[in-house]
Amino acid sequence: MAIVSLMRDNETPLASIEKKLHTNEIGHTGMFCVDLIHSDIPTAANTYVLGKIPVGSIVTNVTWVVTTEFTDGIDFGITNVSGVAGTDGDIDALQDDSASNNHTVGVYTGGRGVHASNNFLGHNCITDSYISCSATNNLSAGAGKLFVEYITP
Repeated sequence: MAIVSLMRDNETPLASIEKKLHTNEIGHTGMFCVDLIHSDIPTAANTYVLGKIPVGSIVTNVTWVVTTEFTDGIDFGITNVSGVAGTDGDIDALQDDSASNNHTVGVYTGGRGVHASNNFLGHNCITDSYISCSATNNLSAGAGKLFVEYITP
C-alpha cells in the first residue's frame, strides 16, 4: 500500500494549511452589535428591523446580554427588509423569549437555535437578511446588547 500525498511537492502540511488561510478560499467573520433600551422596541404589535446581514452569510452565534431587566421578553430573528417573517425568516429563530426567558439580567446564547430554517439553503442566507426584534409584550423598562456573529462568503 502506498502513501499518496495530495499536497504540492516540497510543502509541509502546515505550509499548505497556512496558504489556504491567507487566500479568498474562506469567508470573513463579521459581527452585528446593537445596544437596545426598552423605548427602542416599546410596542409588542410591531417588528423592529435592526440591521442587515449580506446574502450568502452564515450566522454562527447569537448572544443577548441583558444589563437592565426588561418588563417582558424580546424575540430576535431574521426577516426581510420590511420586517416580515414568513418566506425570508423567522422572528424568533435567533433568540426566542419563550424558550430562554431572556428578559432578566444575564447572558443568553442561541435561544432555540441560530438558524432560521426557511431563510437558509445549506445554512446560507439565500437573500439579504435583516436582524429584527419584537417584544412579547409592551415594554416600559430594560436595556441590553445583541451580538450576532456571522461569516460572509
